[in-house]
Amino acid sequence: MRKRLLFLLILFSTCSASPFPCGPSFVPCTQKRAFSSLIHSPNKQFNKEFGVEFGKHFDSEPSEKVKNEFKKSMKQEIITTAASSAVRLTEKLFNDTEKLMSDKFDDSFKQSELAWLHYTYADQYAKYLSFSAISSTLASQMISEKSPKTLKSMIQFLPTENTKMKEICPVNQIEECVIGKYRSYTGHCNNVKNPLNGASYERLKRFLPADYSDGISAPRSSKSGQPLPSSRALSALFTPSPSGHATCSLLIAPFLSFIYDDIVHVPSNRIFKRDFYGNDKAMPLPCCRGDNSHPECFEIPVPEDDTLQSKNVKCLPYSRSLPVPNPKCSFGQRQQANMVTSYLDLSQIYGSTEGIVKKMRLHKNGKLALRAVGGFNNQLGVPPANLDSSICRSSTGKPCLLAGNNKINFLPTSGAIYTIWMRQHNVIADKLASVNPHWDDQKVFEEARRITIAQFQHITFNEMVPVLVGKEQLRVMGIKLQKNGYDSGYDINIDSSASNVFASAAGQFFLTLLPSQFNIEDKRFSTKSESLLKHFNDPALIYEKGRIDGMLKFLLNAPIEKPGLHSSPLLRTAFQKKDIADSVDIIAMVIQMGRDHGLPSYLQWRTFCKLDDFSSFLALQTIFKPSVNISDFERLYESPEDIDVFVGGLSEQPTKGSLLGPTFACLFAHQMAQTKRGDRFWYENFVSPSAFTVDQIDEIRKTTMARIICDNTDTVTHVQHHAFSLPDDYGNCPLSCNSTGIIQVFDPKAFKDEEKLTSLPITKETVEKVIRLGLRQWQRYEEGEGRRISAQLSDSSPSALLSHALLMAPKKESIDIARTASVLREATNILISGNGLDKDERLPDLDIGTLQKILPQIDVGSVIGNFTPFLARDPLPKEQCLPEPLPCDHTSKYRTYSGWCNNLKNPKFGNAFTQMRRLLDPAYDDGFDTPRTRSVLGSELPSARKISNIVHSDAPKFHVKFTHMLMQFGQILDHDMMHSPISRGPKNTILNCSSCDSAQTLSIHCFPIKIEANDPFFPSKHSDGRPRCMPFARSLLAQVSLGFRNQLNQLTSFLDASTIYGSTQCEANKLRLFSDGKLNFTDLGFNKEALPQGNQERDCRSVLQNRQRRCFVAGDERSNEQPGLTAIHNIFLREHNRIARYLKQINNFWSDEKLFQESRRINIAQLQHIIYKEWLPVVLGCQNMEKWGLMPQTAGYFEGYDDQCDATISQEMSTSAFRFGHSLIRGVFTRMNDNFQNMTNHVNLTETFSNPSPVYDKNSGHMESILMGLIGANSMAFDRHIVTAVRNHLFAKPGGPLTGLDLPAVNIQRGRDHGVQGYNAYRKHCGLRKASAFSDLRDVMNSEAVTALETAYAHVDDIDLFPGIMSESPTRGSLVGPTLACLIGEQMQRLKKCDRFYYETSDSMVRFTPDQLVEIRKASLSRIICDNSEYAANIQPNVFLMPDDLTNSPMTCSELSEIDLNKWVERDYCLVDERVVNRGKTKRITPCITCTCTLEGPECHSITIDDCSRLLRDYSITDIQKDPVCLIQCSQQLKKL
Repeated sequence: MRKRLLFLLILFSTCSASPFPCGPSFVPCTQKRAFSSLIHSPNKQFNKEFGVEFGKHFDSEPSEKVKNEFKKSMKQEIITTAASSAVRLTEKLFNDTEKLMSDKFDDSFKQSELAWLHYTYADQYAKYLSFSAISSTLASQMISEKSPKTLKSMIQFLPTENTKMKEICPVNQIEECVIGKYRSYTGHCNNVKNPLNGASYERLKRFLPADYSDGISAPRSSKSGQPLPSSRALSALFTPSPSGHATCSLLIAPFLSFIYDDIVHVPSNRIFKRDFYGNDKAMPLPCCRGDNSHPECFEIPVPEDDTLQSKNVKCLPYSRSLPVPNPKCSFGQRQQANMVTSYLDLSQIYGSTEGIVKKMRLHKNGKLALRAVGGFNNQLGVPPANLDSSICRSSTGKPCLLAGNNKINFLPTSGAIYTIWMRQHNVIADKLASVNPHWDDQKVFEEARRITIAQFQHITFNEMVPVLVGKEQLRVMGIKLQKNGYDSGYDINIDSSASNVFASAAGQFFLTLLPSQFNIEDKRFSTKSESLLKHFNDPALIYEKGRIDGMLKFLLNAPIEKPGLHSSPLLRTAFQKKDIADSVDIIAMVIQMGRDHGLPSYLQWRTFCKLDDFSSFLALQTIFKPSVNISDFERLYESPEDIDVFVGGLSEQPTKGSLLGPTFACLFAHQMAQTKRGDRFWYENFVSPSAFTVDQIDEIRKTTMARIICDNTDTVTHVQHHAFSLPDDYGNCPLSCNSTGIIQVFDPKAFKDEEKLTSLPITKETVEKVIRLGLRQWQRYEEGEGRRISAQLSDSSPSALLSHALLMAPKKESIDIARTASVLREATNILISGNGLDKDERLPDLDIGTLQKILPQIDVGSVIGNFTPFLARDPLPKEQCLPEPLPCDHTSKYRTYSGWCNNLKNPKFGNAFTQMRRLLDPAYDDGFDTPRTRSVLGSELPSARKISNIVHSDAPKFHVKFTHMLMQFGQILDHDMMHSPISRGPKNTILNCSSCDSAQTLSIHCFPIKIEANDPFFPSKHSDGRPRCMPFARSLLAQVSLGFRNQLNQLTSFLDASTIYGSTQCEANKLRLFSDGKLNFTDLGFNKEALPQGNQERDCRSVLQNRQRRCFVAGDERSNEQPGLTAIHNIFLREHNRIARYLKQINNFWSDEKLFQESRRINIAQLQHIIYKEWLPVVLGCQNMEKWGLMPQTAGYFEGYDDQCDATISQEMSTSAFRFGHSLIRGVFTRMNDNFQNMTNHVNLTETFSNPSPVYDKNSGHMESILMGLIGANSMAFDRHIVTAVRNHLFAKPGGPLTGLDLPAVNIQRGRDHGVQGYNAYRKHCGLRKASAFSDLRDVMNSEAVTALETAYAHVDDIDLFPGIMSESPTRGSLVGPTLACLIGEQMQRLKKCDRFYYETSDSMVRFTPDQLVEIRKASLSRIICDNSEYAANIQPNVFLMPDDLTNSPMTCSELSEIDLNKWVERDYCLVDERVVNRGKTKRITPCITCTCTLEGPECHSITIDDCSRLLRDYSITDIQKDPVCLIQCSQQLKKL
């Protein structure tokens, strides 16, 4: 018993629901716990993967003994002398040499040198800090010369006390960190343990020790000691990209630049000279001046064959980056300065100093000081003017722009991104002020800044980082965002300072994505191509009205240049005005910067990233892009070990799913991981007092770059919701900025400080009479029909007729309903005709439309019940199979099988065995019952088969984007929602309606399809001369009132997986194993968990070939219709049982019933998520998803449930709209192996109707190869054309000629049978203009489709709904056309908002917990297939789309998001950090964190500490130091101890 309890405690410590994942700032993560997925603590995972401590500056730390021995070996005199000499030399450089140079070279600099000076701007404080840094470097070099070679790396540990270094060391110590809600502008005190971490003017950190040629400061050289090849020669290897990227939008480039500007600004060295007016003026270092060059120059030689040689340019000037002192001004290697904060805190717009922030603010209403110029108002203004006109070169004389980073002026695209984020601050400020009018300017500003930063962080990590680094790096580095609640990954021991390799290499790769030309729309909406060269450092376009919007439109719709060893040639001549000699080679400057900073070589970084090592140039060819000429590398570099990381990293082939190659992806991910994990103010963190509430975080999680653009532009009206991907016609179509479903709008509430019906003169007695007469009429009719059918029994039924009849067979419950409906049908005819009624009992003279509305309103419920004994010849045990208990149990979180009580007010809404609803009134010929057969011109409508031949003939064309799974999933979804059975004769006899006169000679429910004389496949006459018709029986009657004929849906309308579990209690019981919550299954040996075998399929053709190959049983009896459908049924059965097995492991006290219902509930929720998140967006496209409000929430609950709403399936959906998938069907189902390679023995559809034999074919891969074929093969294109396999051979007897049906003809005939109005009526219903002529259809159809319809029909109003909607061209971003999208969207909207159990519901009685809902949102069909398929090992994330190399790149199953079922563990206590908290109780888990155990798991909160001295009295120092929440709030008191 003790062992079992221990097991449960260990288990629950990982599994219990909580808004906090494990992590450094809360419950520590273990590597693995019982039955739990591997959960990584980011810093521990880094250690495991890379062998260095995550987030720390790389300082090799020898033992104290070794350090002491080294200190003793170095004489203090050497140290003191070196320090004094170094300071003296630096003073001479600063005070003498630079003064002389400033006088001599003041006016001799090229304009390009000045432009680069401002691009790499530095202020006097940065220059001041460099004094002690350069002194330290010189002293270290002197000491190094006198140190043993093996001990040179230990110079940093030598003491500086009693030396000149101590005297000149700038004091930058933080005496006390005041813990507040808002960030400091400088980044100080973000980390209270190390307040300088990540702050402005601090050093760039290193992941690897610097590779200086002298070990201290001299730039990197080759391994042989020779100079590296000229950076200018290497920049020549960067050729123009051959084409734009196929997926990524150009918006990526300026946004990456914007991120870089936020995290890094590396200043270059310069000279400050005081002018006549006493102002300090910056000037470049004089470089390329021979002996007169500044010692801090690191010139770039120009190769002899370079074009610049003709301009007599021998060298390109490069000033080394300004250094900063090592901590405490210690000796050691040179370190470079970062002038901005290293956090994602929008310092590039707000500034990194108090002075800049003041200049940026309006100091009114919490806003930034945007200017109303050029037609802009204050809301959509432009940034403030920078009074220093020297920092840019405006072609129109307009002032330079002011921001926290001067690079706002680098390019107009940079200015546009800066501007919209400044505007976003003001948008947030306005919204906050509207809900908090009492807030003052300071409060509004800080809150708006805080929220805008959070939105920027969310977009960066939610939209940008995954594209750049790929899923593998997201997993390894633990930088995925939370889907709900808080993040506990903050680690006070992480130094989030920007890394040197990011600053001088990986972070600057965005430069290579820039094109040479910008196509910018102006205020007159005309587009003009602008050269990149023209706009370097020129903000003029920002001032022109419409240009910002024009640039953003261009960025959204143009591709980035393909990443690689590519760049625009203009980057090699940046800032050029006229003469190419007066320009800057930016690519060469970046390469030179890496060497200046001592960045290790490319191969060393590959080793750091645990990538394969290479020792030869030839070997590198295997990982480089084909466009990279490896011979150029051999020509320029002595050895592969010399390759610069910027060059090598960009040469690599991108990893699948990533924009970057593996090295740069690794380095970029490292930077992002430390930026996130080391930021105390990260928006997902829970540490008081800076934390957002959960509701506020959920609001921030709605943010998208698309919404930022929409809210901060004038003329951008449509944006694709994935703004960093190019718009397309499939899943990323542009949406209106007025939409709020997908491109959600920020709601500030979370941040608040708080038709009449006509009546008929008809009596109850008259109602009783007409029903009595109707009963008699029905009885007479049934007796006559029985005699006619008996006389026909000697005829052999064609195979297709039998198959179709069995497939569409009514259930017993349906037959019972049909009997009542038949009586009501006859009663309606009597009431309308007046036959048998007295004069005063007859209806007044009313038109059909009025009668259609009025008759169903007559209450017949109490009357028809009196006649039930005469109807129900086979009484059903309704209380067993279809229980309808009242009142409904509103506390039950499980659905009934029949849908009963889903709606508590109207328990029948959406139930199984109820009639379908109509969007438009019926179009029966007589208004009530007779099928629609007449043209509006009075003639007969063309035969459904004729229309099929003209409109739906086969024209094979595969879809380039979608897999065959799109069709297959659509079919199982169809079978989940609707099944309208066809009529039967007395005693449930199949009606053989193949004779053309069967409606007169056999049954009024016959409605055969005429075969025309010129039919291309079927002869129009039988061999005996009789006319040939295709058999067709009308749908079973289901009206429950007087009035027009209605049809039955014998399934629940809800998306409730009834196709898996059945629609009645009795069906569900037959499917269950009644052990451990599982569904029943069959062990076939090669398929250990196949569907159960049985006699549900009454036309089982597989047993005719092999008696062992029986058909299968499922929740829907059509599961054997074709093998692809059978395979999907099998997958969802296995998924249910997989869930049940796991739930049994973690809740072994649950009963079979509890396990079954919870597994069913989870499986249904997954299915719904896949439908709305993956499948529907492909079918409808983003605009329709937005229009109908169909996209799932990204966080939080759905609040849109409507208890007045009826989910019942519409006639239009059933008969036409949801039959669109018939166009996608392939005639042959491809079999593929586990590598998606074609196998032999593909499945011919015409031979496998109602025949699951291919599922038994072990040698051909049974169901597994069929499944892989569904996700590896293209579907047919969506159009009006349908394959011959179902147009001539549907359910045909194998080998039997002319025995098949025509599926599109059946669809058309079914619409007529159900009285569905013509296509034109639904055009009007869906907002299109009603067509008055066929030519009017060209607004949504191509000319060939219109011609086909005009050939088939006499009038445009005659067009049946199915061929009409199938002939529409797909709208942009959608698989289907506008009318079809409307019909599907309307239905799917009701299935969402009318379902009380919809998986995202906020109903506290039935909802999932927040953590459970997060897990459900991880569901994907790809993961379900992975978990339940033997073949699936590598699979694309979205199996409805063909795989590609980036967004849908195949990955291993382990890389796909997996639902953590541990969130369903059930206990009457919570275990948090190995402490038991009883349900309903609160316990202090750590000194500064309390947790309450709720029904949904532990809810934990950080405590605000008002009295740190009391905390120190109540808890031990050791416990307090382990708690980051305490450390942050009481850092000063702890330092004093």
